[in-house]
Amino acid sequence: MGRTRRGAAGLVVFAVAGLAGPAACTGGDGDVYRRGGGDAKASSRPSPSPDPLPRTPPPPAHQAVRSAEEACDFTEPFEAGKVKAYLPGGPAYKGPGPHPAVLFKDDIAVDESEPPQLPGDWTAAFATDDTRLVVCQYDDRDHPSRKVGTCTYLGGSHNSGDGEYDVQSARYVFRVFEAATGEQVTEFALDGTTTPEETCPDSALYPAQDFQLVTSDALADELRPFVTGRR
Repeated sequence: MGRTRRGAAGLVVFAVAGLAGPAACTGGDGDVYRRGGGDAKASSRPSPSPDPLPRTPPPPAHQAVRSAEEACDFTEPFEAGKVKAYLPGGPAYKGPGPHPAVLFKDDIAVDESEPPQLPGDWTAAFATDDTRLVVCQYDDRDHPSRKVGTCTYLGGSHNSGDGEYDVQSARYVFRVFEAATGEQVTEFALDGTTTPEETCPDSALYPAQDFQLVTSDALADELRPFVTGRR
């Protein structure tokens, strides 16, 4: 069965009144020339001396960066032919690692501070211009979710005071693409393994449900040969 994204039910039922408090969980100079004057006097004057210092070359043009939706194709069903190069004309994915990477997640309500995250030394050193890999996380909607715990929120229920909702198991598909070309490098699936305490956000819209997440360590272990190895 497909899984509902975080907080989707609350957006419909209690979008205003359902915002709850703390959780208690259980489970981006050309050349210059000079022209002499038109009169004879001006033309008899000595030419100006060359510039004493060499000219500084212009910085490279900023490279176009595509959106997460274009670089990953988060539409359903996934179609590899729709994936576009995240950094067209960027550095090729070859040579010794590390190969800087960026991570995008298929979740409209994702909190960027929650796991998984890439190690800090795997990200591009300057903006996105050095990115070589794009890692895309997709919900595996064919995974049969089951209840693994609950989240409880003070004042979360509009009618009864406190609100409680389920934490469900989940699996995620990861696809890795070369940033310069959009070509797929690898694909794998990982189960969410965070405990209910690690899964429940600090606040939520109620009623809702939440899903276990992949840990940063588990994702790093799977990606390490592609990011740090030689190509």
